[in-house]
Amino acid sequence: MANYNTSNNNNNNNKNDIKSYPIAVANATVVALPCPTLPVADVLATPSRKIRPESIRQLKSQGYTNGLIESISDNKNAFPMRIWVVDNSGSMTTPDGHRLEQTSTVFRALDCTRWAEIQDTVNYHARVASLLEAPTSFRLLNPACGKREFGVAERPDHIQEDLQNVFDNMRKISPSGVTPLSERVIEISSYIHSIKDDLMANGRKVAVVLATDGLPTNQSGVSTKHTMNEFKMALRSMEGLPVWLVIRLCTDDEDVVEFYNNIDSQLEMSCDVLDDFFAEALEVYEHNKWLNYALPLHRMREMGFYHKLFDLIDERPLTKDELKDFFYLIYGADALDGLPDPQVDWERFLERIATVTSNENLQYNPVKKRMMPWVDMKRLEWTYGDVAVCNKCL
Repeated sequence: MANYNTSNNNNNNNKNDIKSYPIAVANATVVALPCPTLPVADVLATPSRKIRPESIRQLKSQGYTNGLIESISDNKNAFPMRIWVVDNSGSMTTPDGHRLEQTSTVFRALDCTRWAEIQDTVNYHARVASLLEAPTSFRLLNPACGKREFGVAERPDHIQEDLQNVFDNMRKISPSGVTPLSERVIEISSYIHSIKDDLMANGRKVAVVLATDGLPTNQSGVSTKHTMNEFKMALRSMEGLPVWLVIRLCTDDEDVVEFYNNIDSQLEMSCDVLDDFFAEALEVYEHNKWLNYALPLHRMREMGFYHKLFDLIDERPLTKDELKDFFYLIYGADALDGLPDPQVDWERFLERIATVTSNENLQYNPVKKRMMPWVDMKRLEWTYGDVAVCNKCL
């Protein structure tokens, strides 16, 4: 295996920030690059702030329910840091991407390059990071425009300035170069190894998001069995660490999608592989047809929101026992106070969910292509209840 020591590639101005943490990854010795701008000690020492009322208002205008906002707030406390790897390799110019255009009632998937898709995605999550005041670092796969990484909310007094910096950088960058995913993963793994004791002592984790379109390559831009095995070992270096991994794919290439889905099943760590909004909605619909996979759910999964049920909705039908916890996530504890156990009193459970659902705004359904409630009550009853549909719940 290669010896990944990339510290010599850093700008000389960063030399004082470099800390080396040797880690055994298979047969490789790994040396970390500089840590993200904000030291973890500062993050953990800073009391978690409640989401500001103005930020809550903006999230609600985007379709987030009170329950989802509560869930995001709890998740923010558990995951004080987010690290994105943004693929800006040459293949990102391929025109099979999909970006969202929103009117008052409709979302459309517009054809675009993969890079335009990831630009929209990064810009959105930079805005949300600023609203939540959630420290988020964006690391480029290949250095560009003199930049290797930039972040939002890592400097609490400069959030708007840093947000504009993200917009400017993403606008100026032109995709080029290869796909050295293994190196970037090892750098992040090495960094998290260095802070894992602090994280674990505080019961915290790091969300890592790999936004990519392709298979890992060597420095010649060639993807081989060796580079793919190297990438798998790089990911395995994060096993046992306090990490939640999201792989956000920006491609329709079936071979690439299959490779990453297979990786998900092979890793002994928490991992979620996501397609774009419309493709992911079809996967969710296959298993849980009663659920409207509205955009806020997809955005939360993209940003590294962790809950086992969110990870399961595109893999299998939720069980009757899991429904109660899932609806608490969506609608919140206040709205569902005293919710009956669906195993004990299904009819009253169904009636309560129907009432709360009717009080929520309609959401765009990416499968049905129209505005619909969060839950199709008829389908929910048909899936979990008696054969005869409860007319009171339709």
